[in-house]
Amino acid sequence: MDTNKSKIDQLLQKYKEGNCSLEEIERLRQAFSATDRSDQDAIDIALVASLLQPSSAAEMSESRQKITLENIKKQIQQDTEGVNRLSEAGEHGIVPIQKKPKFSIVWLYWAAACLLIFVCSMMYIWQQKTSNPRGPMDLTGIQDTLRDAVQPGGNSATLRLADGTLLQLKKQASGIVMGDHITYENGESVGTTIYDKQGTGVDPSKVLLELTTPLGGMYQITLPDGTKVWLNAASSLKYPMSFAKNERKVTLVGEAFFEVTKDRTRPFKVLSKGQEIEVLGTEFNVNAYPENESIKTTLITGKVKLSNDNHALPPMYLKPGQQSINTDGRDIHIANVDVAPYIAWKEGLFYFDETPISDALRQIGRWYNVEVRYKSNLPQTHFYGRIKRSKPLREVLEVLEESGLRFELSKDQGNTILFVIPQK
Repeated sequence: MDTNKSKIDQLLQKYKEGNCSLEEIERLRQAFSATDRSDQDAIDIALVASLLQPSSAAEMSESRQKITLENIKKQIQQDTEGVNRLSEAGEHGIVPIQKKPKFSIVWLYWAAACLLIFVCSMMYIWQQKTSNPRGPMDLTGIQDTLRDAVQPGGNSATLRLADGTLLQLKKQASGIVMGDHITYENGESVGTTIYDKQGTGVDPSKVLLELTTPLGGMYQITLPDGTKVWLNAASSLKYPMSFAKNERKVTLVGEAFFEVTKDRTRPFKVLSKGQEIEVLGTEFNVNAYPENESIKTTLITGKVKLSNDNHALPPMYLKPGQQSINTDGRDIHIANVDVAPYIAWKEGLFYFDETPISDALRQIGRWYNVEVRYKSNLPQTHFYGRIKRSKPLREVLEVLEESGLRFELSKDQGNTILFVIPQK
């Protein structure tokens, strides 16, 4: 009979479609029992190509198909010879084993081919996922690489001078000091004076500078009056070259910790999202990110006066250990709190104490410069515990996954996306 590849391929296609007659099935059975090596190779290649189409047959060359099937056939041949030897031994009264009919090897070929299909399918899925950079990558090796690649933030900031010049500050330094000259904390000059290009006769209290930290950055500044301010990631502080005689005023976007120098003749004011904070000398934290619904002001020591800049509400006062929540300038609520979780970032910690998922992940996103996206509605889970902000993202995610969440990382046009997925 004719056992060339083309005819065998046609018969296999008819068999897959369920259109083979009994006679054609018998022809296939006889073909698989063929002893001619070249014919057998043609049959094997046709079998694999037919079974793998259309998903991945094109991915595997004929030479690779032949090598793979040859290895399978060698193992089958060794097993068959072993069976035959045991059968022959049984004829001499040693071990009685019935000799298998020759065509049973065909089913071993089919089993091997099924295994090959599974392997090739996995390769195909991997190729599809990695060829689409916009989709989340959930292969273990790729995820491990991405998690290891995302490192924690550090000292990073820019300073906009009065004339619009933008200075990139050194990452090796932790902060700057304002005075007649701008210097780093170790006394090294930043490279300019605060009066450069200002001109004569200009009131320095009217000329503003701006310190800005990026995502994944933090920085410290000592203001002209000696007040120290720590800026968290994605934050900015506008302040004058020199404070006025009757007040000290700055504007904050984002989060900062203030350690205000006492000066009873000049109250220190912080403006943020329509709220005004007034103090004489104290320590407090302000969280006023634009995307947050409310402003949280947490007092450590001293006394704080709170009001809206339109003065629509009467002023309120905070005592140490209290926190105010100002919702869009409509209401201000005050509660006693443990201040530690709200100032831990300054000490290099994530401090979660019944912290909602969304709040915790916003902190993580800002510090590791990743965009957080949610794949579905998440359970009302809260996080607990302390994690060093110096750890790579991998270790932070491993801790958070103990709460029943899964995380996947992906790259999208150079940005790192963190997908949050509830466990099934």
